[in-house]
Amino acid sequence: MDPKIQKQMANMVDSVQPHCDEEILAAMTCSRAGSMSATLLSKVLDGAGAPITAIGLSGPIFLAVGANTIYAFKYKPKWFKFKIKKEIARWPKQGASVKAHETSMMCTFVLELSSGEQHALEVPIMMGGKELVHLFLDAIGNVTWV
Repeated sequence: MDPKIQKQMANMVDSVQPHCDEEILAAMTCSRAGSMSATLLSKVLDGAGAPITAIGLSGPIFLAVGANTIYAFKYKPKWFKFKIKKEIARWPKQGASVKAHETSMMCTFVLELSSGEQHALEVPIMMGGKELVHLFLDAIGNVTWV
């Protein structure tokens, strides 16, 4: 694996580790699917139009994957680090699955939990982020590429 990718993943894991009850295998910043394009559209329209509201998880989130649990946190970027603000959810990893799709710029995925709860999320993969996202999704396990 590329040492730069290892360093990026270690940085994210180190940021969230103190907030989790178990060793974290991988972590990633994500947005609700469609929110990045919605933000760009809002900028182009100079803020006109109704805001897009999230169902379930809202805003950018920080996901962390342990051996038994998937954690979701609010966070704030701080230079090249992340300030973890508060835990907003935690789910059992057992029974979780991911359906993922990539374009040249984005990886969109649906995290489905054993309860049937689903969260559609996205992560930019341009400029070398693809390997990092794959590492994160592999830590969740049960990934289907569509």
